[in-house]
Amino acid sequence: MTDRKSDSDSTFGLNNGMDTDNDADPNSISIEKAQRIIASTVPRVSETEELSIERALGRVLSEDMLAPIDVPSFRASAMDGYAFRFAERENALRISENSLAGHPSNDSANANECHRITTGARVPDFADTVVQQENVVLNDKLITITKQPPMGHHVRAIGSNSEKGTLLMQKGQRLGAAQIASLCAQGIQSVPVLRKIQVAMFSTGDELVNGGRVLSPGNIYDANRALLSSLLDSPGIEVIDVGIVDDSVDALQNAMQQCANADIVLSSGGVSVGDADFVRPVLEQLGQLHIWKIAIKPGRPLTFGMLGKQQPYFGLPGNPVSAAITCLFFVKPAIKAMLGEPINTMPRVHATLQTSLKKLPGRVEYQRGILKMSEAGEWQVSTTGMQDSHVVTSLHRANCFIELAFDSTGFEEGDQVTIIPFSHFSDNLL
Repeated sequence: MTDRKSDSDSTFGLNNGMDTDNDADPNSISIEKAQRIIASTVPRVSETEELSIERALGRVLSEDMLAPIDVPSFRASAMDGYAFRFAERENALRISENSLAGHPSNDSANANECHRITTGARVPDFADTVVQQENVVLNDKLITITKQPPMGHHVRAIGSNSEKGTLLMQKGQRLGAAQIASLCAQGIQSVPVLRKIQVAMFSTGDELVNGGRVLSPGNIYDANRALLSSLLDSPGIEVIDVGIVDDSVDALQNAMQQCANADIVLSSGGVSVGDADFVRPVLEQLGQLHIWKIAIKPGRPLTFGMLGKQQPYFGLPGNPVSAAITCLFFVKPAIKAMLGEPINTMPRVHATLQTSLKKLPGRVEYQRGILKMSEAGEWQVSTTGMQDSHVVTSLHRANCFIELAFDSTGFEEGDQVTIIPFSHFSDNLL
């Protein structure tokens, strides 16, 4: 469903009944309040499964992980060079043995002897320092140190990466490449993770058809399900596609009942006050309404509530940009909350605006922008053009949001504005 006139987030149009000098709606709540309500309302997932490391990427730990061993488990050299006694640094040292990675030398050496050593190799017990090979003069089997290292230099201590018995990772940690590497370095072969979150998704609207069909007059292709599925794509999420649902109370009720076994129900369209907008009354009939309208542009008519006692329901606006932004700001953090992950604020930077921007006060607005570095080393940003919430191209051309504050009336060319870089919608980030 595309948003009806009463549901419009057009940058160049005004909502019916609104003050032409203000875009505020007394029924709207702040973005922060909405996020708090959602995070405190959604249930936490507790069911777990054990996965091999090879299959655990992107999943969330269900238990704290303690280090089973010291890493490294021996003193290791950080350089190719020579292991020696610091007290003998002024002397010519004879190379008596080689300590190679995986092939350690003996632990003893006579006075004024050293061992040739490679990076990662075990430092023999007699040695307390390693000098890198560039800082010695080699003459047959004798070395003279030309640049003295400090005592203990280039010797990695036992457990310097992680000590046995210490906390390696906390419950709620999402496993990325670095976490997988840390677990493998400990010899860990499987991990306990939270089960996948099931998200049942459908679009509403008599005007919508699936791709592959010839459009009839008044019909449009549904892009929202593909857009939202891609945004939520993650190893820890399973999307259940319920399809397109007609604009009727009965059809919505049936669709919501089909989603009864999902962890979250997500729909787009039908959330405003138009004649065919039935999501809110059906949600109130089958569950509880917690949020309707947020002071955000695009995306004000977001509906959030609970079907039954344990099933969060998100009714997103029907225009694709509105659906995408509300999914990013509200649905994805809700899934993090359900998995016990920390919800971090998206990082913000400042950039010089290359064009003027106009805005009505009353909502926080997120215009799609193109962020780049000038030849002078200054961050600059411009909009992607037309900002109406049906313009999907404003997303795939963008690599950032331009965040315009609630009371802002716009900015002029050359002003500093707040930017949220992203790579959620394309790979255009810088």
